[in-house]
Amino acid sequence: MKIWSFSMSAMLVGCIASSLSWAAYPERHITLIVNFGPGGGTDLVARAAAAGAQKILGQPIVIVNQAGAGGTVGVAAIASAKPDGYTIGVVTMTNLSMAPYILPVRYKSLEDFEFIGGIAKYIYGTSVPSNSPFKTLKDLIDYAKANPGKINYGVQGLSTANNVAMVRLSKATGVNMTPIPFKSTTDEVVSALGGTIDVTNQDPPVTVPQIRAGKLRLLASFSDQRWKWVPDVPTVKELGYDFSVSSYLGLAAPKGTPEPIMTLLRNTFKAVVQTQEFIDAVDRIFLVAEYRDHVQWRKDVEAGLAENEVLTRELGLQYKSQQQ
Repeated sequence: MKIWSFSMSAMLVGCIASSLSWAAYPERHITLIVNFGPGGGTDLVARAAAAGAQKILGQPIVIVNQAGAGGTVGVAAIASAKPDGYTIGVVTMTNLSMAPYILPVRYKSLEDFEFIGGIAKYIYGTSVPSNSPFKTLKDLIDYAKANPGKINYGVQGLSTANNVAMVRLSKATGVNMTPIPFKSTTDEVVSALGGTIDVTNQDPPVTVPQIRAGKLRLLASFSDQRWKWVPDVPTVKELGYDFSVSSYLGLAAPKGTPEPIMTLLRNTFKAVVQTQEFIDAVDRIFLVAEYRDHVQWRKDVEAGLAENEVLTRELGLQYKSQQQ
């Protein structure tokens, strides 16, 4: 990946902006809606991206957390905002390509947004408290088989990737586990540490610090690679289960945002994602910086919608109106 400094990025985007009729934009602060609560991976990546972008754009980018319904409340808020370039926000792949089949969302994934692009990749893994009797994923599955419904795990909504990961594991092994809702990933992990829930299936930002502190134990990576921060723990595929779960974090503006503004925003965040500052910031919170332009992002959403229509039906996750 080509690495740029912020100063070089600013020069490039400044040259682009100077040729636009909307060159005065932005004249005031920009609101960036984050669709999950503060402190989790989504929030931290968004804040790192905003910090870089405001250096280039010359105006503050103010983070507003609007959590709820597995992240779909914040996404709906982006879709309904005024399309003037002063409200943008986080749209995750599961919100766009899976949630519409599971929840009665208040947006149309391919019609209500102008995509800026993808900026980071989520990976997931199942962890238990360090004092848990489960030392391996097999231990957990064996207990769940012998005690149907007694194992519970945390979720931020049925349409989130971490819930889908656990449902896929349940289907693959024939076990019955109970999802427990939480408002944020941080709340979920704290509850796991306190023994309120048995299992947390979350991304590295909220679990790796607890693993390093000896408070959590990772049983398996549910994504297509081992976690580089806990490299001795296998993936579910390595353990014999033919699936993996990953997702992407992207940014979007409301449909109808003027194209010159979208061009500036796209080039700004592309420049940010390619800086060493952003790559290091994302690595420090145990996620993966990965840029996907708005054209590829749209193709990803289209492909995800087609795949998840089948997957959510097979897993029994589709809400009633989708099943008719």
